[in-house]
Amino acid sequence: MLLYILKSSAILAILLLFYKVFLERENMHTFKRFYLLGTLLALCIIPFLTFVEYVEIPTVTPLMEQSTVHSLDVPSTLQEEMITDYIPAFLWSIYVMGIIVFGFKFFKNLSQIIQRIRKNPKLRINRITNVLLRDRIIPHTFFNYIFLNKHKFEAKEIPSEVLLHEETHAKQKHSLDVLLIEFIQVLFWFNPFIYTLKKLIKLNHEFLADREVLRKGVKPSKYQNILLEFSSNSFQPQLANAINYSSTRLTVFGKTFSIGLSAVGQVKKRFTVMKTQTSKKSIVLRSLLILPLFALLLFGFSEKKLVEIQSPVEITIPVTEQVTAVKTIEIRITKKGEILVQNNVLTSLDNLKSKLQKINTHLTKEQRSNIVRVILMPEAEPPLQLLKEIEAILIDYGVATIDVIGPEKFSDSKQQIKVQGGATKEQIEEYNALAKKYNAQPINERIIKKKEIERLEYIYNLMTAKQKKKAESFPECPPPPPPPTAPK
Repeated sequence: MLLYILKSSAILAILLLFYKVFLERENMHTFKRFYLLGTLLALCIIPFLTFVEYVEIPTVTPLMEQSTVHSLDVPSTLQEEMITDYIPAFLWSIYVMGIIVFGFKFFKNLSQIIQRIRKNPKLRINRITNVLLRDRIIPHTFFNYIFLNKHKFEAKEIPSEVLLHEETHAKQKHSLDVLLIEFIQVLFWFNPFIYTLKKLIKLNHEFLADREVLRKGVKPSKYQNILLEFSSNSFQPQLANAINYSSTRLTVFGKTFSIGLSAVGQVKKRFTVMKTQTSKKSIVLRSLLILPLFALLLFGFSEKKLVEIQSPVEITIPVTEQVTAVKTIEIRITKKGEILVQNNVLTSLDNLKSKLQKINTHLTKEQRSNIVRVILMPEAEPPLQLLKEIEAILIDYGVATIDVIGPEKFSDSKQQIKVQGGATKEQIEEYNALAKKYNAQPINERIIKKKEIERLEYIYNLMTAKQKKKAESFPECPPPPPPPTAPK
């Protein structure tokens, strides 16, 4: 909230400074009206704007050594007492009280105007309604209602120039601007720049009305005397436009204070602006200056939010002496025959080899064969063929030992398989005999028993590359027979 207040105050101060330097004394009052209304919207909206920027962040999973975090119990006698900060609550209370006070004042003034409209006689002329009051007041306007002293109106003591001035306020809907700034003032009552903005908006309304009066052919000297005559009255309606409005008067809680120039000096200022002639070129140039100004305000006072989008990045970790080898690999076989590798990562038998290749990538097969131990833990008695296939994949990967730890019904004790360096002489002789037997048969007539082909594959996977070159070639399996013809 504090950041929003600071931002809105800075925005308002910058826009008001630009107005005072480049726009206030120029004869471009319609443009100035919308500039001041845009200032109201800017201070309310810009601090809330959020521009989102998406940034791709590479996802890198570093290898980290596990460490044990010890929790330390701090005795309750050493814990610091929590200190309650009452300052925010106190400031919020003041802010809410200010809203209540200024809000009450706003609705009270609005209610008074409505009561005057209801309780006093009215005279409608075209679209304008004249409300005739017994009070000695100066003419002022609220939307299409012009409030006049009944006695002076009936005696025709009110100059036509004054009535024309007030009709301009009604036709140009200046009351909408006044209601808006008064409502914003209720919310930003603590901001001194809001009061400056309100004075500038109301003063610009007078510039607009003065311009319309002079356009009707009224002599400036005569109109100036009328303004001087009405400027001596200190009546200042809060929610209406009055001909004697002066930005040198500040009304707070019903009391009016005079600041700066005198009322006569204020009227002279209005006439100075009336006589000023602003060229179209100057209007265009000053208008174009607003574009970079608002762009800077958007860039400087809006919120910027970075949204990280994770994108996977493949990185190559250089081999150093600090890389820690995984010396023990755990492989679990569930009752359903599923294979879980290291931290219960589910994989299939076909993908087991590629999964193992991602472990200890900095070691050669020979190094793994000397230090890596595999613990094979089936939850139930697994098929013998599955164990053989897993064993063959592990040997091809390179392991020193394979410890099989199974359930009681499968193994009463832990079994350790010492991984041999290739197939034994007896296994090679067995393989050559079976391979020679099937290679001698024509491939189209070859019938291989399932048990024997599994045995051939097991021994072949145990062989080293040198043993495979010297052994019989692995027999090809014949193509499956065609499916039987469906009966007609």
